[in-house]
Amino acid sequence: MGRIADWRNALAKPLPRNLLVLFLPWSLLIIVLSLLLYDRMLNDRLEPLLEAQTDSLNEGVAVLERHLSSLRGDLQFLSQQPLLDQLLRQESAESLASLSELFAEFSDSRGTYQHIRWLDEKGLERVRVDSVSGEARQVAEADLQNDSAAYYFVETMHLYKGESYLSRFDVERRYRPDGSVESIEPILRAAVPVFSERGERRGVLILDYRAERLLQRLRETSVAYGGSLQLLDHEGYWMLGERPEHAWGFLLGKPELTLASQQPSSWRRLQEEQRGSFIDPAGFWAYSHFRPGDAGSATSNDADHWLLLSHLPALNLSELRWGVLWRVLLFFCVLQGVGLLISVRRAIDEAERLRAEHDLHVSSRALSASNEQLQRTVEQLQRTRRALLQAEKLSSLGTMVAGVAHELNTPIGAASVAASTLERASQEFQIAMREGLKRTTLERFVQRTDDGLSIILISLERMSQLTRAFKQLATDRASTERRRFDLRELVDEVVLLLQPKLRQGEHRIVVQVAPNQLLDSYPGPLGQIVQNLVDNALVHAFGPGVKGVVTVRAQIDEAQGQCTIEVIDDGRGMDEELQAKIFDPFFTTRRGQGGTGLGLHITHQLAVDVLGAELEVASQPGKGSRFSIRFELN
Repeated sequence: MGRIADWRNALAKPLPRNLLVLFLPWSLLIIVLSLLLYDRMLNDRLEPLLEAQTDSLNEGVAVLERHLSSLRGDLQFLSQQPLLDQLLRQESAESLASLSELFAEFSDSRGTYQHIRWLDEKGLERVRVDSVSGEARQVAEADLQNDSAAYYFVETMHLYKGESYLSRFDVERRYRPDGSVESIEPILRAAVPVFSERGERRGVLILDYRAERLLQRLRETSVAYGGSLQLLDHEGYWMLGERPEHAWGFLLGKPELTLASQQPSSWRRLQEEQRGSFIDPAGFWAYSHFRPGDAGSATSNDADHWLLLSHLPALNLSELRWGVLWRVLLFFCVLQGVGLLISVRRAIDEAERLRAEHDLHVSSRALSASNEQLQRTVEQLQRTRRALLQAEKLSSLGTMVAGVAHELNTPIGAASVAASTLERASQEFQIAMREGLKRTTLERFVQRTDDGLSIILISLERMSQLTRAFKQLATDRASTERRRFDLRELVDEVVLLLQPKLRQGEHRIVVQVAPNQLLDSYPGPLGQIVQNLVDNALVHAFGPGVKGVVTVRAQIDEAQGQCTIEVIDDGRGMDEELQAKIFDPFFTTRRGQGGTGLGLHITHQLAVDVLGAELEVASQPGKGSRFSIRFELN
């Protein structure tokens, strides 16, 4: 009870009471704003990082699919060679030599295979070509081996016609003269059974693929997105890990080098779905299970799959959260300090005012009746003074609220103005109806209503256009799917999404593409290529203050079965030395100004690898640049 009485006595004094009344609402408001600011800043910094992890994963899956598809295609190509069929019908030294020569030529042309072999039905090597220092060498008959007990021979011999086999990752070790391991060469063995014309099994055809090229491409993709991409087998062993020493634990006799043993809870969650993402105490995980072999094969094993994942460690997330937190705390402390100073100053002023009123009241009681008029004047001045102080407080509060309202009303300003105009017009119209409606009033109301609705409809139509354009482009970009589409509509959608950047630089895009130009191709990559080339021109082709023109032109030659798309600018142009480097990865003329050097490199990769197109550039200094994409219609 004593403490409660002490608090009451303290609050009864003017200074503490006024300080509490002024500072408490301010403090609560700053706490709420700080919490909202923390959530917004954290989301703004997390979202691009998480999107980069997902993009890295998608790119990694595409890399795996491309390389393994090429491997299966080579295997099918060699298994269907007439020389092999001729050898199976009538084996001779000449037919063996011809097949060996074919394998050597194929090995030199591809440059990705360590060994190319044909084993007969007993597991004996009959034809073998090794790649040594980049050159194919035919192995002599005396050096051929018996691989009848090899796991890949046994597995492949059980396959049916048309099925193929892909082994688990293996390594070939190169040793120094002292017996120590000099280097490790990762190998993938792809094999297919060989049948005679009568359907008899006549052995297997085996390609020993140098997997380092595949892993290197994954590393490059990982580096491009922040270095977080990993490749694991079904047991959790790394083939490509966060650190090089984590790789090949299952081949080096290190069972502890698995994700399952180092992060068991995360590993269990990674097995629940085929694809997804989640955040746990170990960080952010985006993953996709990938089956490299033939899922329909008779020897298919549910455990024969890889796991491609992108990992953002918890330490990075923690550092990001702490970085946001200390900024918000700084914001909180500064505003609380400012609020406290203002509240103390206002409380002191209020206390001094109350003391002055009290002193004046005591003094006025001693005045004679002759000073009664003066007393009334003083009282009137005091009331006026109180009103002015109250107005000043309200003005300060209104300024603060206006500042917050301005930040909140910015996104909805356009619609609010139109709606407010319609509301005022409606009120005026209702008053006019009560007082007697005139024709001019009715016409003015109809005109203002039409104008307001036009503004709202135009805004909604603009949002609808952007939404449709973005939805179609996002759908195409998310899945590299081949379909029929209108080329003019695709280019218009790209130009529509570039309108904000055009307004910033006052540049102009001219589209010279005939309507109803239907293509059967990949609209996602093609749209990305056109957008990258136009965006590259807007960023690099024009100097400050220059209003440039970028022309997108397309021509379809039905006779030659080709489509040519050109992106032309009238900017500063490039010399020959610069043209020779623009498609190189990480080359940029805007180093330190936001340029990454990957835009045109990725554009070239999309054109060549996905569309099978030719991407060329022609430019001269001061005469602009012309980028041409030419690809087959079929």
